[in-house]
Amino acid sequence: MELAVASSAGVAAGLAMGENTTGYQKWSWDPEKPLYTVSRTLRVLPVLMYRVPQKREMTSYKSWGGVQSHEAAEEESARIDRELREIAGSVQFPMEVLPVVRVTSPEEAARIDHTQADVTVVYPATGSGQTLRACIPDRGAVIFARHKSGPVYYWYEALSVRYLARDGETPDGDRRVSVRDVVIDSLDELRWRLQALNAVNNLLKCRVATLGGFQGKYAPEAPEVARQKWGMEIINLGYDEFEKRLKAAFSDASLMREADRWTEKFLSMPGTSLETERSYVVNAFVLYVLFKQFMEESNASVFSIMDCMSAIMPMSRTTACLTLGLLNDEGLIAFCESDFVVIPAGILLRHIAGVPVFMHNSTFPHVGGVVT
Repeated sequence: MELAVASSAGVAAGLAMGENTTGYQKWSWDPEKPLYTVSRTLRVLPVLMYRVPQKREMTSYKSWGGVQSHEAAEEESARIDRELREIAGSVQFPMEVLPVVRVTSPEEAARIDHTQADVTVVYPATGSGQTLRACIPDRGAVIFARHKSGPVYYWYEALSVRYLARDGETPDGDRRVSVRDVVIDSLDELRWRLQALNAVNNLLKCRVATLGGFQGKYAPEAPEVARQKWGMEIINLGYDEFEKRLKAAFSDASLMREADRWTEKFLSMPGTSLETERSYVVNAFVLYVLFKQFMEESNASVFSIMDCMSAIMPMSRTTACLTLGLLNDEGLIAFCESDFVVIPAGILLRHIAGVPVFMHNSTFPHVGGVVT
């Protein structure tokens, strides 16, 4: 899995876990660093569907719409490319806009190579329903039609449940997208759909680095479901091996100096007070380095730890709670429990929201539907 990094401004950067440094400095903690997201690059394929009518006497020979010639299609292609690049510059994940593919018939649509993309955005300006169906891949499609944002599209009127699955229906061979997959004019609506599809793209076949094992709380089959249903790969590091790494880290004077320096910086942040032993915070920064080291070894942007309130504490002389918070605050995904009942949902939510998420024990719903 190839991972890239986007800062909170949407600018691609070098992998934030690595950069060009060596040794423990490679995973240096810096609270001034902007929030980043480790994500696959979302490859977006725009498909413009149109038809050039041939004039016939004494009969209606063309549908209405603003794209009725190759010249108009070329202008519309440039508009589509410009709008998608505008979206790519505004989202908090890396997005590649592929060249616009123009099709005028079902045969041309059937030759589209959808495997080069993660998402296909179909722009049905004019043309037949048969051509529209041929433009839509089996999964990962959005339809964008224009009413007022450019040349009017015939299909902003003609789209219906003849071509789209209704709410609650499962898309099938003839209707591979639903009424929820259609956008009219709004680039903001297209943007959030692309963000949601990017979240799915990052969940499928994602790699999760786990420490000390993994589980499904109240559902022991959850890790296997995650593997089989979403193709997730779980890379586990046992506590026996981790304890060796931890002992080596505690005996490394340069690392301990760094952890002490980071602790001083952390405690000097506004609104921060120390109400426990300082060494617990220092040791949490040692865990921070080792967790990030393991994540990079595993090529994983997600980390989780099992037995975080028992097994890790005697060997690290601290808890992992602060460490998980530090990882999440900078942009990585880190959970306690190693619970694959909730980890897939947490990954999905992180990429949909574009900001850190956290796992907690919810209360039983009570008066007014309150869940805390």
